[in-house]
Amino acid sequence: MCRFLQADSTSDTVNYNATVTLRQPAFLSPRHTASFAVFAERRSEFKAYTRQAVGANVAVTFNARRDVPVTVAYGYSVGRTTADAAVYCQRFLLCNEADQAFLANRRPFGAITISGVRARVNSVLDPSAGTVTQLTLVHASRYVLSDTLYEFNRGELEVSKYYPLSRRSVLAWRVRGGTIVPQRLSLLGQSVKFVPPDQRFYAGGPNSVRGFARNELGPRVYVSDSLEVSGTDTTYQNIKASPTGGNTVFTANLELRVPSPIFPDRVRLGLFVDVGQVWERGDTLTTVSGLRVTPGLGLRFITPLGPVRLDAAYNGYPQEPGPLYFLNSTDRSLTATGRTVHPGLPAGFWRRVVVQFAVGQAF
Repeated sequence: MCRFLQADSTSDTVNYNATVTLRQPAFLSPRHTASFAVFAERRSEFKAYTRQAVGANVAVTFNARRDVPVTVAYGYSVGRTTADAAVYCQRFLLCNEADQAFLANRRPFGAITISGVRARVNSVLDPSAGTVTQLTLVHASRYVLSDTLYEFNRGELEVSKYYPLSRRSVLAWRVRGGTIVPQRLSLLGQSVKFVPPDQRFYAGGPNSVRGFARNELGPRVYVSDSLEVSGTDTTYQNIKASPTGGNTVFTANLELRVPSPIFPDRVRLGLFVDVGQVWERGDTLTTVSGLRVTPGLGLRFITPLGPVRLDAAYNGYPQEPGPLYFLNSTDRSLTATGRTVHPGLPAGFWRRVVVQFAVGQAF
């Protein structure tokens, strides 16, 4: 159905999630709630990772002040997360198939999550006034029954603000930042800081920095599976990029939404500027630096399920450089070529325009 997904092994299979949840509306107090859920899932992030797991979650939401609910949750699952071979090779120095299979084995993952949300907006689907603030903290370690490979602390803060300019015009902004502090461990005789691919930060896409395709902002590695040797020169062919994610993220969005001159009740125009970047602290192999700024415009078609969005953003940056690896088709091992791929900027204005489609507002 989608030819552009054929080269992405993480997106070539249907995702699913089956969950059974038991909720207690009044727990200890009429203002507090509790829940217990069991689940089985397969989820993937485009070109980044695939997660398959079964597990359970228990959570208690405290809402003593009514407007700032705080949820304390504990989740335990057993599953496996797989990513592109080049990601394991570059991030964790595991470049042969046997070592990567060890890293992708089924393992227990336990984590305590504390999240607080203060939402004062006039609409959940299409807000035009108010503020939303959300803070999430995650702790995973052996002390909460997580595998020793999955030990880290993760924090993320997001703030959105909406200003009504007229009956149908809105000025909105959002700021999001996050960081991960992993534990250093010994992995197959090597000292690494391991964070599972499904817990790392990614950016780019219709709800992030819209000048970049989904997960295309930030560090990446390149893999070639064929080469041509001419004398002393080696040319690597069929080069593909894989995002590796990062342990630090920052994004910011500013958007003006106004009614369209035609069908103003059903169609709106959006003028926006998105800013962001993903970094890997302590990484010496990639050269990611500086924020990326991508302006754009779009259409919003109002429906009962929320706005249907079509955005076009201009990206005046070449793709991030990254190390190049060669994939041996015989034993599926990776070899560092010692080269860095420096993609050029696409020629022509229209080839630098990224089109995004989504349902619902970007924020």
